[in-house]
Amino acid sequence: MQTSRLESNVTVGQPDGWHARPATEFARIVGEFGLGVTIARPGETPVRGDSVLSLLTMGACFGEQLVIAVEYTDERAAEAQQLLQALHELF
Repeated sequence: MQTSRLESNVTVGQPDGWHARPATEFARIVGEFGLGVTIARPGETPVRGDSVLSLLTMGACFGEQLVIAVEYTDERAAEAQQLLQALHELF
């Protein structure tokens, strides 16, 4: 079964950076969809999107660019689009 990948660039818009509340909401949404999600600064090693601890260790600050990636199979393409949109709205 072939997998595909969707990516979206986002900018951290919270003045205090990406702290516990938005990171927890991000991980919760990822968990609900059950698709593979990673997030990273461009050019850096990505972290798992379903792990609050991993998300918090990124230490993303206000104004930083991040890349969200969603891995999916063809039959879940519509869900992947919905998930990426939901995650993008958190920023």
